[in-house]
Amino acid sequence: MSGNLWCSSDAIIATGGESTKDWVADGISTDSRNLNKGDMFVALSDKRDGHDFVREAFEHGASVAVVSKIPPGVSNDKALLIVPDVLKALNSLALFARQRFPGTVIAITGSVGKTGTKDMLSEALSAFGKVHKAQRSYNNHIGVPLTLALIPKDAQFVVLEIGMNNKGEIAPLSLMSAPHITLITSLGEAHLGNLLSLENIMLEKATICAGLKPGSICVIPSDTKLSKKLSKAVTKKGIKAISFGRENRPDFILKDVRVAKNITCARMNTPNGLESYFKVNSPGIHHATNAVGVIAILESLDLDTARGIMKLASWVPSSGRGFVTEIEIEGQTYTGILTVIDETYNANPQSVGAAIDLLSKFDSDQFRAQIPRQRKIAILGDMLELGSKEDEMHSALIDTLNLAYVDKIHCVGMRMRSFYNVLPLTKKGEWFKCVDEITPIVNKLVNIGDVVMLKASHSVGLSKVVDRLKSKGRLLESKI
Repeated sequence: MSGNLWCSSDAIIATGGESTKDWVADGISTDSRNLNKGDMFVALSDKRDGHDFVREAFEHGASVAVVSKIPPGVSNDKALLIVPDVLKALNSLALFARQRFPGTVIAITGSVGKTGTKDMLSEALSAFGKVHKAQRSYNNHIGVPLTLALIPKDAQFVVLEIGMNNKGEIAPLSLMSAPHITLITSLGEAHLGNLLSLENIMLEKATICAGLKPGSICVIPSDTKLSKKLSKAVTKKGIKAISFGRENRPDFILKDVRVAKNITCARMNTPNGLESYFKVNSPGIHHATNAVGVIAILESLDLDTARGIMKLASWVPSSGRGFVTEIEIEGQTYTGILTVIDETYNANPQSVGAAIDLLSKFDSDQFRAQIPRQRKIAILGDMLELGSKEDEMHSALIDTLNLAYVDKIHCVGMRMRSFYNVLPLTKKGEWFKCVDEITPIVNKLVNIGDVVMLKASHSVGLSKVVDRLKSKGRLLESKI
């Protein structure tokens, strides 16, 4: 990032801190390891005290460090912004940046699909101006203010992702962000262990509206049994609810979803009865559903939806969220392709169902392969944060997943053992206690021509298995 994002005088006004000298910063970092030259280093204290890394940050080119005490080993000629509390200072920088930003802010939350929808919307909005979006999953009490504090001076749109683990976490971030419009992607069992019921999750997601002005719009999912209650929770705050989906008579209706050659094409109807056609570069009805939510935002902002839909077609999933990699493998008698679908970032019953649907509809590209497709394989790891009924919810997957087009399922983790035990023998692969057990032998579980989808909660560590599979041959450029 460049263009003197922050200067000492603005930062002093924002935080009330004291600066040891004048400075300018082109960016902000909370990690000294990936800091760019000219960045402001914010010495947060979490599991480790950021003050211990101020010297390293300056060695990497930091222009200033935000601190609450003088760090050891830092020379007197280095610029320090000294504040009472570093995290509060970051929040103050975020509020100052939000107040000086004249463009449009959109905030997204939901149980599933937040990051993918954020990226979809950012791609579509790029047809109308410069977009600043949350990086990776910067969606918590540190990520949201950091994203706001990093808003470039020439941006026209900001797209934020707001997540939660416990009750009361979304509303403060919405108030800080002061969005013009919000989107709730979905309601699911993620974080059920902390919020205890799906209705409590719904009520917490509805607090994304806390920062909206009365009369603003919140785009909400209709494909949930709680859609009416969600609409009521939103509208009682003086916010207009606009729904999207396939069920329960939404305002923006998804129709005629077709998946072919790993591209999803669909038709939708708008509230005024007009039809639109769109495509996304990834297979899966869930991607098409999220795209309808994006289009609903474009129309609500009075933007040219046709231009946005054309840009939307350029979106591709990020790593861990459905990204597809082809691996060329040289066998003893032939060369072929192994396809890996990386869904290892998160998992709950709703997203596992979407991932299985993606795998079922996936078309293996055979023009480079010398043999036909052999199998579709799922490697499923534990779903975390589901509460006291986690074993029941894992075993209940057997009643909700369409496994007709999946050839073999391997399971990883103690919780996923409950699902493994009820799998039909024809689908049952192997069960592994942990990632460290499957990783060394995973290449023996797949063959040339297979399509392998991996899905689990992030901390299960299935990304290690993805890396192992990628080491099996030569990586080809991803098709989507």
